[in-house]
Amino acid sequence: MNLIPRGCSGIGGELASCMEDFRNRTLRLFASYGYNPFNPAEFQLLEGTAASLALRHRQRLIVLNSPFGEPCCLRADITLSAVSYLSQHFSPEDFPLRLCYAERVFAAPRPPKENLEETQVGVELLGWEGAGADVEVVALLLRALDRLGLDKSVVVLGDASIVPRLFAGVDRMSGGLSRLLVDQLQEGAYYDYRRTVDAAADLSEGDRGILRELPALKGSADVLAEAADLFGRFGSPEAARLLHPLGELARSLDRLGYGGRIRVDLGFIRDLGYYSGPVFNAYASPSGGLLGGGGRYDRILSDIGLSCQAVGFGLRLRDLALACKPKGCATDALIWSGALAADCAMRCAESLSCRGVSVELSWKLEENDSRALAHRRGCRWWVNLKDGYAEELATGVRVSPEEITSAGGADGC
Repeated sequence: MNLIPRGCSGIGGELASCMEDFRNRTLRLFASYGYNPFNPAEFQLLEGTAASLALRHRQRLIVLNSPFGEPCCLRADITLSAVSYLSQHFSPEDFPLRLCYAERVFAAPRPPKENLEETQVGVELLGWEGAGADVEVVALLLRALDRLGLDKSVVVLGDASIVPRLFAGVDRMSGGLSRLLVDQLQEGAYYDYRRTVDAAADLSEGDRGILRELPALKGSADVLAEAADLFGRFGSPEAARLLHPLGELARSLDRLGYGGRIRVDLGFIRDLGYYSGPVFNAYASPSGGLLGGGGRYDRILSDIGLSCQAVGFGLRLRDLALACKPKGCATDALIWSGALAADCAMRCAESLSCRGVSVELSWKLEENDSRALAHRRGCRWWVNLKDGYAEELATGVRVSPEEITSAGGADGC
């Protein structure tokens, strides 16, 4: 019987164990920094969600009506839910609000991908003012990756505001040029981007020179100095001020010891339609897969009348688990009671579990069948309660059940 539609998945076994372990470890870390659990609604009102997202993301909403007849979509963005929660339950004197979550989001897939859903784990820091929060959130992201064993991971920094703000004046002559350029950069359509720049008749040669070279400015934080030189060379020294937030963020992360894992890419645009400052993506390694990202989204708060700032990130839990080499999540001990009463097995299981040994109960009638199951499960121990011993399957050594030790099941993968 198959009840799972195309684009969805049921995850079990070692991968599910790793995902659950990573979920718990990251949420514990976030809680230790003052982030409180957040459980957003599964449905979002369609009008407000669509109004906050860029067109390419609005086109992926999974639309439906609630039982009350309200036009809705399946939860497409947790940040929007967090802002809604802030606006409905808190006043400015309660700010800032720190939230953490591990929840699913839903979107129609873009070929060649088919998945409709993914589980994200992340944080939202809403309603703060002044410097420091960008550093807090990116450093927390890196610390979370370290805790999961991804100490070779890197974070790529960009700024969603540089192109629109740098060329806001150009738009009055060129009909929304910066918006088109942002879209092309986000899509990675660099050939189209270059053609757009070259074809824009109203651009000054200075602006055209900056736009041509901007996507090539990527690498270490030293790229920011190159960008400042570029702006000065083409007659826009005041534009160097736009680089200040990104430079401060990179320098702070370097002083925290993360300099070797920080990259800057001024052609990187992470735009859901609401980012308004420094943005970032996290990768499992310099050449590894994308794990997720985030950034500043002050614009959403200004849309609801709040003149303060917000920043957050979300990581894809499945991709986190796949990026790690699992340590193995096998049960420590399989307990077989033979013909003994079931409560005997339950008491043994409780005793071992209280000592940190992970257990599974076997109700098979035949001893050999139970031992074979323990081998298939990858258990370290097989417990024969009928004869009062525990066997270490790899060595054949027999001890009393009270002498069993954990093979690391408490820590899992």
